Amino acid sequence: MSEMIIMAATFRAKPECAEELRGRLVEMVKHSRSESGCLFYDLHVDRSDPHTFTFLEGWQNQAALDQHDQTPHVKAIIADAPRLTVDGISVKFMERVMLRSGSEEIN
Repeated sequence: MSEMIIMAATFRAKPECAEELRGRLVEMVKHSRSESGCLFYDLHVDRSDPHTFTFLEGWQNQAALDQHDQTPHVKAIIADAPRLTVDGISVKFMERVMLRSGSEEIN
């Protein structure tokens, strides 16, 4: 059985590229949410740093994430990250500890 993939991808925009990066990331949400296997794809901005953006993503399985990584919009943002960001893209993979309701702990 394939496991759900939960991840966060963080981008710290160069100040002069913040608006461009924000627009590009918003467009990625529109494309990514319609992809097969996408469970959620949410974009957030850091409250204390308006140049730091984080995607929280959920994928049905590794195959869905692999397919997402091959899309033109993902390939384009990866290629442009050195120009748009301070230090590239930081990606972290996570495991759920508590469900949203808080009623069940995952072991």
